[in-house]
Amino acid sequence: MDTGSKHIGSAAVANGQVVYQTQIEIRNDVSGKMEQRAMYRRTRRSRKTRYRPARFDNRGKVGKIAPSIKSKVDSHLREKKFVESILPISEWKVELASFDIHKISNPSVSKLQSVKLHVHHIKFRSQGGSDTPGNLITLCEDCHDSLHAGKLGDRVHEKLTKKTASKTKHATEMGIVKSQLKKSEWVFTETFGYETKFKRETCLNLPKTHFFDAIAICLGEGEIVNGSSFVYLKRHIANGDFQQTSGRRSEEKIPTGKIQGFKKFDKVLWEGKEFFIKGRMSTGYAILMGIDNKKVTLKPIPKFLFMKRLTARKSCLSMSRGLENS
Repeated sequence: MDTGSKHIGSAAVANGQVVYQTQIEIRNDVSGKMEQRAMYRRTRRSRKTRYRPARFDNRGKVGKIAPSIKSKVDSHLREKKFVESILPISEWKVELASFDIHKISNPSVSKLQSVKLHVHHIKFRSQGGSDTPGNLITLCEDCHDSLHAGKLGDRVHEKLTKKTASKTKHATEMGIVKSQLKKSEWVFTETFGYETKFKRETCLNLPKTHFFDAIAICLGEGEIVNGSSFVYLKRHIANGDFQQTSGRRSEEKIPTGKIQGFKKFDKVLWEGKEFFIKGRMSTGYAILMGIDNKKVTLKPIPKFLFMKRLTARKSCLSMSRGLENS
């Protein structure tokens, strides 16, 4: 398995043959959805709704990780469980990436002033800052002490905040995912990115994809394997649609059930090709999309009457795609 913050690559090799390979797009919308939910709950103060007492029992638990990170960890374990349900796995090899956060934040850095590293809160905890990855950066001990002593100035701190927030987000998340996978009951052999790259480019001569990386992880140095003619593409989505109404005063109901036997994200067959339902019209028409969540423009507009449902909605969308020169 090739772990990742956006995508996961997974492959299985037996007797010199690739018997399974997949690339999974995992969820990156959890944090945004939780912020939206918090916004909806805050608006209760200006609406005529019943009083709900504050709930603080679910906060500050020891060892708790952010829901967005937990979703990524669960995606890795979910793929592991699926592969083990269809294949007799003898050994797992997992690539766990390590990132130099300081180097990502400042590519021109040559060496650290101090060997010891500190985790710095961009927005101080005394000012309400959290322990989420977006609010954390890594600094050497000398720079960290100088920053808190006010020797670097506010402009340096502001510059650090803007530069590192976007660059180090996924690298920081992968550090947490890596530690959580090691804490789980999963027994695997750890490997590293430079080994994978060497085997993929030198031995296999394959382009950079997550599932090709997973094949390279499976193999020993100099080992050759016969490829598969197709790859499974997967995308993890939410379990259901929880927004029930829309409009300024929630006067418009959103249909979350079936319309003429079809639900959102159902896998359907239209004119001999597989698609997923992105949107539905009560008049009996549908908007279709591919596995990449991009709308497909079709003329005439697909109609439920001439459409066949292949599978019902699942929290993991999957589709096979053929590979040339496998």
